[in-house]
Amino acid sequence: MKQNKLLGTAYSLLAITTGLSSVNLAWAEDQLNEIKVESSAPENDKPSVVRKTNRDIQRELIRDTRDLVKYTTDVGIADNGRRLKGFSMRGVEGNRVGISVDGVSLPDFEENSLYARYGNFNNSRLSIDSEMVKSIDIVKGSDSVNMGSGYLGGGVNYRTMNAEDLVFPGNSVGGLLRSGYAGKNREWVNTAGVGATNEHFDLVLMYSHRRGHEFKSAGGDITLRPRNRWDSAYDIARRAEIGEARIYPDPSNHRNHSYLAKLTWKINPQHKVGVSVNGQRGKRYTWEYSYAMNTSWREADDYERRFNGNLFYEWKAENNPVIGLVRTDFDYQKIENGAINYKGDYENIGSWRNPNYVKGSLFHVDNRNMKTEYKRATLRIDSQPFTLIGGEHLLSFRAYIAQRDFKNINNDKVLNPNGSVSSERIYTIQRPVKTAQYGFSLKNDTFWNEIFSSFIGVRYDHEKLKPQPYEDGVPCTPACLRAEERNKPKDTTFVNWNGFIGLDAQVNPTWKVGYQLGTGYRVPTATEVFFTYDNPAGNWKANPNLKAERSISHTLYTQAKHDLGTLDANVYYTKYRNFLFEQETTDMYFNPQCSDLYDGLYCHKWSPAPFQQMVNLDSARIYGLEVKGSLNLNEVTPLPEGFKLSGAIGYAKGKLSNNDSLLSIQPLKLVFGLDYEEPNEKWGIFSRLTYQRGKKGGDAKITERDSVCTQNNWFTDLCERWDEVVTHREYRWLNKSYWVFDMFGYYRPVKNVTLRAGVYNLFDKKYHTWDSLRGINYRSTINTVDYRYGNQGLERFYAPGRNFSASIEIRF
Repeated sequence: MKQNKLLGTAYSLLAITTGLSSVNLAWAEDQLNEIKVESSAPENDKPSVVRKTNRDIQRELIRDTRDLVKYTTDVGIADNGRRLKGFSMRGVEGNRVGISVDGVSLPDFEENSLYARYGNFNNSRLSIDSEMVKSIDIVKGSDSVNMGSGYLGGGVNYRTMNAEDLVFPGNSVGGLLRSGYAGKNREWVNTAGVGATNEHFDLVLMYSHRRGHEFKSAGGDITLRPRNRWDSAYDIARRAEIGEARIYPDPSNHRNHSYLAKLTWKINPQHKVGVSVNGQRGKRYTWEYSYAMNTSWREADDYERRFNGNLFYEWKAENNPVIGLVRTDFDYQKIENGAINYKGDYENIGSWRNPNYVKGSLFHVDNRNMKTEYKRATLRIDSQPFTLIGGEHLLSFRAYIAQRDFKNINNDKVLNPNGSVSSERIYTIQRPVKTAQYGFSLKNDTFWNEIFSSFIGVRYDHEKLKPQPYEDGVPCTPACLRAEERNKPKDTTFVNWNGFIGLDAQVNPTWKVGYQLGTGYRVPTATEVFFTYDNPAGNWKANPNLKAERSISHTLYTQAKHDLGTLDANVYYTKYRNFLFEQETTDMYFNPQCSDLYDGLYCHKWSPAPFQQMVNLDSARIYGLEVKGSLNLNEVTPLPEGFKLSGAIGYAKGKLSNNDSLLSIQPLKLVFGLDYEEPNEKWGIFSRLTYQRGKKGGDAKITERDSVCTQNNWFTDLCERWDEVVTHREYRWLNKSYWVFDMFGYYRPVKNVTLRAGVYNLFDKKYHTWDSLRGINYRSTINTVDYRYGNQGLERFYAPGRNFSASIEIRF
């Protein structure tokens, strides 16, 4: 009853504020120019594309990638607890969903699950601070014709700010100052930017700084559970603080610095050259109390560094009968992902009867670093529109040549109790890899008549992965070298053709229907092809015979635009071939340190151990439905202009060819909105009611493999026989259905000053998202729970309870 009253009160604010809809006419006229700057219409009306403009980003108080997809159906976050591994879309996630900044794709993460179990590497998928961008396109479905490798299930494309996004029309200089706070992780974001433009030059300078802490959890208010009846009160309390059964999120703090600079010289109306740089430097320090090695402590300092540079020349041909545009770009990107891990042991300063564990001395400092460097030159030529076979055509040709270099360098130190360095080791876990790339694409947009238009494109990509010699002073691990003796690394080449076909029919001024077919591919990462490891605790086999993953997406859609509102509905079917899958088997491991004398008595020369290898599955598939729309209530009710009702639904289903489920498929999601925005945009208030259905066990099937000892030596208790147990089961942790209600809005007290605020999870619901639970690891020292004893630890994975955000922006 209380929640219903709160809901009624919240929505009544919309009705109460209608009396404020009259504003000064002169103020409204001044605001028209600002509206043009903040708004950015989509370049086209492609189905399954969600565009978030800078205006949307600020209005919805989007602070991170979770906020970006909060109200978008069929899109999620690959959440691995301490780090995010990108987006999930159309049933796939991580490296299968591309991310680009100004048309340059960000590299895949390279860590494999063998190392991921220990959390020593930083396997985050980078993006760009939303403060730096003018728009973000969420493209659902295969899109490799436009973006290349990695766009198997879709992609997220960021576009950085230009001068016109900062300078009001009619002015030559403009800028902004913005400061915001998000309560869900106590994060402050401060941004400053300036833009200048005249007949010959455009200039943009921006800087943003953010600092904050771990995400809050609505969990933690539980009755603590013992592991057994002998646990003391101290044991029970410590279990809730230390290890996988910890009930609160690990404390952390982060700092991020982002920058953007652009300079364009407009030589004349036809020719211009420009240079731009953007990048970021960030650190997140985590006191990892949930580290599953309960006798040891670990603190982690994850860091990231990204630099993107671009130099371009553009010629817009006005009088040329054939060529309309020529543009050349030179792009350079350098990215570094690393983690410095500090490790030590807990010491018992009490007795065995009354233990009292405290944090002991620091013994290990391990710096694990992944570096990627990318260089690319591109050429784009667009034709002038021309008539052929009854239609007006526009051709676009692009070609590129590129090189990507990847390497891993680790620096591990062992310390003495007094803090001095006892030993230091610099090494790598795999060979450096150089990837040479080149390719081209050709697209033709054709407008046949007032009703029909078609779009067709083809793209060719050639990529060669070449293992490089080890750097001087950076050897590979002994486990890596032993494995290389059996499988010598060799060059691997991937050749891919991709296509796109679309047909639209504008049936009348309101309705449009169409069909699109697109393909995608993903070249395996250097780690997936070449990484190899040989150890009794875990083994990894290289697979130089891997094929590139392939996808083909079919989309049938209808769109409507009318004074009443909009409607966008599509059904889709995506099939994946050569789907890369991490296959685990139990095989016999040879232990060279076990002598013939002790073999079978105290050790085994051959014993079972888990072996993992990337393999290509036959296929995976997914199908689904998406519908979204809006209704202008003033067209059908007595309500004044500015009231709008919106809704969206997304449903998807699919599985792998081995009958396992695609865990990254999002459960059914519904989003409803009731908004009011004053016609002159002086103020507005918006609401979102989101329903997420719980994940069903039948849609979350997985296969687990374990080696079990079934016979022991009667004298030494040494295992004599192992059996592999293969279990096809439901995923252990399934979320329940939930409703969440948010409200946010803005107010402009004076021209060029905007105040924004929002309250999220207004009714303080306690819920898990599917994205947070499916990232829990079954066998790991990180991001896991104590599933053997009641699943204590799930409490720290709850979403934040009621939380608030606010910001102030000054434009000049």
